[in-house]
Formats: sequence, C-alpha cells, structure tokens
Amino acid sequence: MTYEYTTSSSNLVSYVFSDDEPIFEYRYENSKYPTALTEIRDGGGILLESYTYNSAGLVVSSELAGGAERVEVDYSIVGGYVDSATIRNALGRTSTYKFDAVGVNNSSVIVKVSGHESANCAAANMAYSYDANGFIASETDWEGNVTAYSRDSLGRELSRTEAYGTPEARTITTEWHVTLNVPVKVTSPEQIIENTYDAGGRLLDRKVTPVSL
Repeated sequence: MTYEYTTSSSNLVSYVFSDDEPIFEYRYENSKYPTALTEIRDGGGILLESYTYNSAGLVVSSELAGGAERVEVDYSIVGGYVDSATIRNALGRTSTYKFDAVGVNNSSVIVKVSGHESANCAAANMAYSYDANGFIASETDWEGNVTAYSRDSLGRELSRTEAYGTPEARTITTEWHVTLNVPVKVTSPEQIIENTYDAGGRLLDRKVTPVSL
C-alpha cells in the first residue's frame, strides 16, 4: 500500500493498495486555506466525510455522508486567540472548552470543559490546572474527583495524589534514573516496585515488595 501527496503543499490526496485502486481520496477545496481537509471519499468517489471552516480557518462542522453524526463548533475569539469553543454533537449535547495560555511558552491549553445539560445528560464539568512549565498539575473529573501531580522540569511525574483533598487520598511517587528516561522506583500505598536497567535502558530486573498495612 502507498500514500500519494500533492507536490505543492504535501497534502495527502490518496491511500492506495497494491492493486492501484485508491481506498480513500482526500480533497482540499478551500481556496483560502489550501491545506484544510474538506472531504474524504472512497475509491469510487462516494463522499464519506466532509468538513467546513470559518474565515479564520477554524473547523466549524464535520459530518458523515448525508449529514449523519454532524458536529458543529462555535468559537469565542478574544485578542485574536480562541478563548473557548462550544461543540454540539449529533445528539444535541453541547460542551464548552475553555482555553488559557500557561507556562513559559504561553501555550494554549484546555483549563475547563463544561458539559451542558441536555435531554439525555446532566450538566457536568472537568477542569485542569498547570504548573509554571505548562504541565498538568491537577485534574478534576466529571464527578468532581481531583488528582494532583508534581513533576520535574521535563514533565515527568514525581508524585500523583488520587482523591486529593479527601480521607481516601492515596499518593504514588516515582523516582527516575539519573541519566536514562526510565523509572527506577515506584512507591504506592500497596507496594514498592524497583526496576534495574542496562546501559541502553532495557529492563533487566523488577522487584515488587508489598507494603505492610
């Protein structure tokens, strides 16, 4: 099987089996944004999926053939940046994603997801906080459970506290090899895992020691 691309923009235009019959054909028919994928068709030219974009080049809808499983997106732009995006799925459920700039690089990340009430779903929220380097410091799931993290400058997990702020809180700590990007010791309330590696970072031995309660 092979992949074929345009010479001007390196857009993927077809996915071909060894018998030279394209399985998927990719079309880019937005003149303002020539690298924006607008359609996916099968080898016979039948439309499978389509996408539309706004004047800023942001996707505003996607759907399967005949309008099935249509998803629509509305954006809130503040200061030239996407502040939030509200997504409505084929069942009418809407969720709003709130973005913010974090870390030394001011990377745009999701800080909150608000699932709005619908006929089939109750309202629910998720949230994320970030450390000074832009790595996730805590996350709150749909049920309000909080997991807190501490990380090194590379973003590697040093500790993770599940059910943070509750009597059921449990913490898992991880120690990393001095030169290799591999964990050498993982300690949880139930057990301690110690790993030994060769110079290439391949695991040689693992010792698991239960923790006496």
